[in-house]
Amino acid sequence: MDHERAFGATGSLHATNGSLHHHAAAATTISISSTANSSSTASTDSTTKQQSRARAHSHSHHHHTSHIHSSINTSPAAAGTPTGLLASAGASGTGGGLFSSSSMPSLKTHMNMNQHSHHLDQFSRSVSARARRFLRSNFTHFRNSTGTARRIRFGFLLPLAVLVLWLVYIINTMLFRAVFGSNRKNSGGFGPKQPPTWIDRGSITDLDLRPTDGANMTTAILLNWSRLDSLKEIVDHLCPHVMFKEIMIWNNKVDIHLEEKMFSCPKVRVFNSPNNMFFVARYMACAMASSPYCYFQDDDWKIFYLRAMYANFLRFPQFLHTDTNSDVYALTNWRWCFFEDEVNMHACFSWLGTGALATRDSVVKFLKQASVTEMDPLEFAYGDMYFSTYLNQVPYQLENYLMELVDPSQDVVAFSKGSEGKTRNKLYMHKAAQKTWDALSRKDPHFEREELHPTYLERDVRSPCADDRCLVISNKHPFPDVRMFKYRPYIDIEESEKIHTQYEDPTTYIRFPFSKAVDGMDDTAYKSTQPIVQGDYIGIDMLLPVDRKIEFRVLYQMGEQWIKNAKLEIAGKDAVYRTVPLHVSCKEIRNPDYRGKVTSDVQHAFLNQVLEHEVFDTQELEKVYKSGEDGHEDKKPVLSYYEDYGWRTQCKFVVHESSGFRFMRLISGRDERYPFVIYDLGWKVL
Repeated sequence: MDHERAFGATGSLHATNGSLHHHAAAATTISISSTANSSSTASTDSTTKQQSRARAHSHSHHHHTSHIHSSINTSPAAAGTPTGLLASAGASGTGGGLFSSSSMPSLKTHMNMNQHSHHLDQFSRSVSARARRFLRSNFTHFRNSTGTARRIRFGFLLPLAVLVLWLVYIINTMLFRAVFGSNRKNSGGFGPKQPPTWIDRGSITDLDLRPTDGANMTTAILLNWSRLDSLKEIVDHLCPHVMFKEIMIWNNKVDIHLEEKMFSCPKVRVFNSPNNMFFVARYMACAMASSPYCYFQDDDWKIFYLRAMYANFLRFPQFLHTDTNSDVYALTNWRWCFFEDEVNMHACFSWLGTGALATRDSVVKFLKQASVTEMDPLEFAYGDMYFSTYLNQVPYQLENYLMELVDPSQDVVAFSKGSEGKTRNKLYMHKAAQKTWDALSRKDPHFEREELHPTYLERDVRSPCADDRCLVISNKHPFPDVRMFKYRPYIDIEESEKIHTQYEDPTTYIRFPFSKAVDGMDDTAYKSTQPIVQGDYIGIDMLLPVDRKIEFRVLYQMGEQWIKNAKLEIAGKDAVYRTVPLHVSCKEIRNPDYRGKVTSDVQHAFLNQVLEHEVFDTQELEKVYKSGEDGHEDKKPVLSYYEDYGWRTQCKFVVHESSGFRFMRLISGRDERYPFVIYDLGWKVL
């Protein structure tokens, strides 16, 4: 649609330019002829008067017509006046134009010309005078090096320039909104966007349910290079959180000296490094910390979901917790995982710069591992490429919206951006996997061999809610079991990516990740990559036990049988679930902004097909049907659960446990032919 709008605007601009050029060319012809004959104006007027008198006394139609043509062709001013143009236009038209002898009897032509010749003469002189005034007011003269007089058509150029600039502004605005507005809308996150207002979601601010466990048990480690303004913004964002005992800033920029007084936070401690220590600086800073936990973040990202991630980290501190978006999640949880049961290898690579939580003990252990694996100084400096893999435990990764901080005053290219940065990163990721495999083969005691619980297949926490007050939980895995691929040290990262992508392309999950179910938007959805089977669930972690009446709301686009066969379970902080009665009230919701052509009857017929019908097909969008006797291939609209039909089912139910509950989940009671299609899963205090 954006391309069509841009093309339409461009076509209009071309048409406008063509029209302007046509009229400009005509005006230029008039101007040149008028200038060339300016010296004979008096004789021209005299000749015109004589010819008018001669035409008035002429009684021969043949002589009269010949005289008119002679005047048009031979008069010095005829070709340069609007009268001459009118005559020429008339002569070239169908039927002979204004003076065609074939369109009327010769006597009638003779009488009309005698009656109107005087008025035509006055009209000709009036138009000529107006044309000269217009040319003088809209054209200026200049002379080139040869002395030839030329004209600049400011009268046309200025309006044309304004028109072009206006069209460029409109087109750029449309493209900007289409690109950046849609990316923001589809990325999730509570900070930079507003939810749609076509559904009343009620107030969720009646009770401030925010966890305070783990206060002052974490040190935030921030690496600085040259983004001081962004660093200050990050410090202001982290400072109010009670989890942070200190905020340690490691300054890798040698020619910049930072001080605590430069930041408006009493928790800040600054260490100005004598050299650029690259990524290993964050681990050295963590080893220096006095708290049991460390939080890592680069200076070019803003992380919104600290409470939710920290609440889950306190449940499972044995795992590195990282934060990223759906695109990177598909890499670090599918294509960048390394499993080999023969040597007890179960590792995945994960970034730390977009928010990560780890124990101080695991960081100290990594510094020892760097020594026993004989990492050279450059490998040691690129510690981020090794840390998560050396743990030999799949990181507990949460997927959500990320905000990159861009400082327009700084021409700084991120370390990992560009083809060179990506190639370098993959090279050292490959070296880290090789060294891990080698250490496990030798049964090096510095490397963990046992896979800790919950394993990546047992985990169910997926994404933080948009307001950082809950987590969406589900046992539905977005990717196949990565254990089917056996790691081999001679397979590099590029080849590993190809193997995994050929087996399962993660594009569907990247478009419809878990975070879209809890991003506060009713026009974005989480859509599972596989159909629902009995026992699949989706729910909410409230982050702490709640003893108030909570109304949950689920907005979905699936068959009606799912909610009818689902059961409701709740659990306290011990995560021991029990079944409670489920009383739902449901209604259909239409999106007034939807402009699709699929009717409501067709939607319902498709969404509520009986279970025995065609098995759910993830490739429905790629189907091509043949139509017509010639067998011509024609892509027709194909109904798919991955499309939005503007129709939703909204169901609400209330949970109240006097002793408090933390977890709620809806469990499917049977196999279904469709995937999860959850547009919103939220709650409010009653």
